Amino acid sequence: MTHKLETILHKLFVQTFPYQLPKWFCEIIVAWAWLIVPAIVIIQPWIGWGYWDAAHAATGVPNLLFYIAFVIMGLEIALQLLSLPSLIKRRRLGWELLYYSVYCNLAYGVVRIFSSIPSVGPLFGMIVTSILFLYTLFQIRPWYKPVPTN
Repeated sequence: MTHKLETILHKLFVQTFPYQLPKWFCEIIVAWAWLIVPAIVIIQPWIGWGYWDAAHAATGVPNLLFYIAFVIMGLEIALQLLSLPSLIKRRRLGWELLYYSVYCNLAYGVVRIFSSIPSVGPLFGMIVTSILFLYTLFQIRPWYKPVPTN
């Protein structure tokens, strides 16, 4: 099942975007996804730890949105970890879980604007990261088999 936004993004990143990743490079990404995703999962808490330290040093007691941002980051990490078995089997479910984790990444950036250390910089970083991640996801989507329906 393809959602309307997924269809729009597919059209944008695959059909109209002027540069497409070479097939051999997509095959490498798909073959090594079981290692790439855990590397991303390891980096995220490290970044979060820096944010945790900075917020506690700047404000002493962060606001509720600060903690909500960490819950969203945890959900993003959980989705990425849950995608691993399906990515190894090249099932579409793994791709979809990574796709939904991008939305968590964007939500994390929005919530961080209103958290203890208000800044638009993290949102800009999340938007750029999400666009690159979505571009890559839509380039490798054909390599993942749809989930069988019964």
